[in-house]
Amino acid sequence: MNYQEAVTFHEKTKQYGSILGLDSIKNLMHELNDIWKELKIVHIAGTNGKGSVCCFLSSVLQEAGYCVGQFNSPAVFDFREVYRINGEMINEKEYAECMEEVEKACQYLTEKGLTHPTVFEVETALAFLWFYQKKCDIVLLETGMGGSTDATNLIEQPLCSVLTSVSMDHMEFLGDSLEEIAKVKAGIIKENRPLITTKQKEVVENVFRQTAEEKHAKYFQSPEIATYKIENEQLIYEHPMIGEVQLSMCGSYQVQNSALAVEVLQVLRGMGYKFEDKAILNGLKKAVWQGRFECIHKNPFFVIDGAHNTDAAEQLKKSLLENFPDKRKIGIMGVMADKPYKEMLNVLLPMFDKIYTVTPDNPRSLSAEKLAEVVYRRGTEAFAAATVQEAVALAWKEIEMDEKNMLVVFGSLYYLEEVKAALKGCV
Repeated sequence: MNYQEAVTFHEKTKQYGSILGLDSIKNLMHELNDIWKELKIVHIAGTNGKGSVCCFLSSVLQEAGYCVGQFNSPAVFDFREVYRINGEMINEKEYAECMEEVEKACQYLTEKGLTHPTVFEVETALAFLWFYQKKCDIVLLETGMGGSTDATNLIEQPLCSVLTSVSMDHMEFLGDSLEEIAKVKAGIIKENRPLITTKQKEVVENVFRQTAEEKHAKYFQSPEIATYKIENEQLIYEHPMIGEVQLSMCGSYQVQNSALAVEVLQVLRGMGYKFEDKAILNGLKKAVWQGRFECIHKNPFFVIDGAHNTDAAEQLKKSLLENFPDKRKIGIMGVMADKPYKEMLNVLLPMFDKIYTVTPDNPRSLSAEKLAEVVYRRGTEAFAAATVQEAVALAWKEIEMDEKNMLVVFGSLYYLEEVKAALKGCV
């Protein structure tokens, strides 16, 4: 199988939809000799912050000399980026070789009359296979959606389970109350394996503590960091255990994400992983995660953020107020129809003078026209662009006329690659 054939097979598997449950992934991994059992895994679930916490952990562990595998989804700028080792995504040759083995395993299953694995199950299997072949010292494994029935949850004894901030999202799959969603997320908590989490809403914390008690899992919670500052485009705060932390990722929400990563690292230290505080501080400072309050141009300011639910919108608002309080803000927004976009607009619209709406290239997308109508009815000027390229070009012309203007792209991760490509045509 060559690279293009591997890509074709990956695209073909999308026809099998998204099915929660563990039977299919267990069957698939059994055909691949259950190699996941040889991996040392940190399992990470939650609503917001999973990728950022993985990024902080990976950067620190690399700084300490470990070989770190990282599986995150969805892809934002390149579909191979969901598979990384020491920050580098899988190359085309290794991707094709691993996908060939996964495809053969899928064929064996269908020949036995079993269900063909879904695209996420195929991606998960490929990640396990690659990390095993490359002999990773530790694997950072992010759930795709939920927890208990997510394909990644076939693992039985992770090094630890990590739960980031939990809020309302994917309600059609996970439940229509915060308590129900928390119970699904808590499914990654395993017997006698430590749980590390951040400060949660009371109903969520109650679910996590109860589940941890039932599973005899030690419960760790990262400290709340109330005070921080932004200097020279870095976010700085004092951590009670390791001193002054400097972050290159300036979204205000990265304070708690990094504090959670530090708590995970302290637990790993207790398991025998070795790294000095200096490695933690250097790793946190070096960490960069694309598409999360990322400034892609400075004059004029152009920020992209994958905020796609209400809590993320609140965090984006906070980051904009703290980083750019005096800027006139023009927005580009594209969303999935199943996301709480009206609630997001309630949070963000008061900050914006105008919103250009787009239709992301995804079957779940809300049309630019429908989104623009909602924005306009709420009293903000709106323009439905025919393409992402048109939206960026028009918005760019508007913001470059005055240094007090800035452009903010938000609503989904799925179209940020197009935004970056479109920017190249403007500068």
